[in-house]
Amino acid sequence: MRKQSVIIFFILLILFGCDFNKQVKKTIDKEVKAAKAEMNKDIDIAKLNFKKLHEKALKQSTDSIFSSKITSLYVNIFMTSKYIDSLRTEISLLDDMDLNNIELLERKFLDGGIADSIFNKVKHSYSLSIDIALADTTKARLKKITETYSEETKKQFFEMNSPLGLIMILYGIESELIKNGTRSLNAHVNL
Repeated sequence: MRKQSVIIFFILLILFGCDFNKQVKKTIDKEVKAAKAEMNKDIDIAKLNFKKLHEKALKQSTDSIFSSKITSLYVNIFMTSKYIDSLRTEISLLDDMDLNNIELLERKFLDGGIADSIFNKVKHSYSLSIDIALADTTKARLKKITETYSEETKKQFFEMNSPLGLIMILYGIESELIKNGTRSLNAHVNL
């Protein structure tokens, strides 16, 4: 009888463990979903602020060359952001728990050239931000940021990273790009 009780206890423990794992996974999935929603909201707000500031700068500008530069900056950052958004959306479809996805993403980003494409687009956007920045300290800060987009950084970002990890990295890149473009433009509007 005692042997049967021990077996029943272990069976119940295993069944409870499976249910517990499901609960933990549900909780984690819920929190990840909330974090992604918060990131998307932050990006949307940053884009809206950048758009409003661009429109305000265009209205205030009497210099057609400057207007052309800030429009190039706006369009470039907008298109880079759109590209990164599409990558984040695609990656979010992958199962974060599947180890094959880590290898898949590494191949696509490093061997497939997606990381180079992101870095080139981001660097170009920063060069446009530097071009319109007023203060030398702002230009120096933006140049320093641009220099961080190196081969070493590319490997750190895109080697052996989970889908969720890549989404977070792409969010950071996109968010900072938009906010730095906004800061460069803001100096002209608040003159």
